[in-house]
Amino acid sequence: MPSSSSANDQDHHNSTLPVPNPTQSYWRTPPHPLDSLRSTPSLPTTCDILIIGAGLAGVSTLYHLLGEHSSSPAAASPPPSILLLDARQACSGATGRNGGHVKVKSVSLLNLIAQLGAAAGAALAAFVDAQIDALKAAVEKEQGLAAECEFELRRSYDVFFDAADAAWMEGQWRKAVRAGGAATWVRQRDFVGEAFAERVTGVGGARAAVSGPACSFWPYRFVMGLLERVVRRWGAEVVNVQMETAVWGVEGGGEGGSSVVRTERGAVRARKVVFATNAYTPGLVRKYEGVIRPYKGTCAHLAPGEGREPVFPHLSHTYNLEFGKERVDYLNPRPDGGIVVGGGKWLYEEQRELWDNTVDDSTLVEPVIKAKYFDGYMQRNFRGWEDSGTEVERIWTGIMGSTPDGVPHIGKVPGEQNQWILAGFNGGGNALIFLSAKGVARMVLDDVPFEETGTGIPAFFKTTEERLQNRL
Repeated sequence: MPSSSSANDQDHHNSTLPVPNPTQSYWRTPPHPLDSLRSTPSLPTTCDILIIGAGLAGVSTLYHLLGEHSSSPAAASPPPSILLLDARQACSGATGRNGGHVKVKSVSLLNLIAQLGAAAGAALAAFVDAQIDALKAAVEKEQGLAAECEFELRRSYDVFFDAADAAWMEGQWRKAVRAGGAATWVRQRDFVGEAFAERVTGVGGARAAVSGPACSFWPYRFVMGLLERVVRRWGAEVVNVQMETAVWGVEGGGEGGSSVVRTERGAVRARKVVFATNAYTPGLVRKYEGVIRPYKGTCAHLAPGEGREPVFPHLSHTYNLEFGKERVDYLNPRPDGGIVVGGGKWLYEEQRELWDNTVDDSTLVEPVIKAKYFDGYMQRNFRGWEDSGTEVERIWTGIMGSTPDGVPHIGKVPGEQNQWILAGFNGGGNALIFLSAKGVARMVLDDVPFEETGTGIPAFFKTTEERLQNRL
């Protein structure tokens, strides 16, 4: 019996596949030489491991699978054959369209603490901090990658403009400090009060701020750098990459627990399948319908106007600007003086048909364009930028995957023998994926239980039958 989906679900799949003509992201310009790679002219008919999705989740899983094989007792045996598929070009989904920084917002930590308790908040904070260290180690290990993807260790500020929000955050901060101990969400974070908030952050009108560990990078170049190195290192006999190959359905329950993956170019029988499909997961694994829900966001690249020099001194931090509880933007200054900024959702929040439950990133969100929200953004919000002439160079949209409890689904797909998932990152995948993928790689290679991967994935990320009952 088909365990995930079948050809009879074709209409459903077509409505949940990535659209072929997305808006053009700043990060994906120019395209990498492997952007549309097909390692072989024809699609393989069998493989050991098949990964669906060639963004940060899929490529990181591929990278870790082969890294784990090389360092394991099984290294003397041939590596598994791995097939990487994507409906569009490599890294053309959320990873190629996001803000480019790695952090967790203080408000996100506090929301999690309210939901699951203080230990959960501390666990998430520690996992994100470990992610930053792991990304740093990866770009240092892979020669030249740090420069290619412009990796930077930084601090990030959550900046609060509303007096009541600032007072609330200060109260939460002091409460956590009084609780003491290393295992709290404030361990590597600091609070800045109103007296110094503007001067420390550079943000006009700041009433308070919380700083925390962060890093930034060019996400597309990081993913493509990993992919290029893996392809060069292992060759097509081990790593077969087939871009522009949409998956229509996955049928489990085959011989030896294998699955048949049906694509627009034919079928592949795989011993194991990894769904690195984020918002697009429900189209392939129906049990995640209503559990992972796609939604659309807006991002822009700002740059000095023609003939203008970048503002000096350069902004060295990344930001979340908390204009109010439902008005939060993110901002990532680039090494060249440009700015990547995303948000403006409050302009269209109530018009759900514009953004909710859609996989269409081929169009912009009209209220953002009509309001010219990102025009003059730096001039309005940052001290010293009033005469910068900074203007919108490009604007685009991307599709994210939300979950009812606000945390991703990681691990073995409930009820399936040889299928795993890492998806539903709620717009925060940069800060969660790399080590989650390492954990999934260990589960896939050696059938290691979720709890024993040794990668620090928080227990509440585990995908379970119970969590599948909680639907949006």
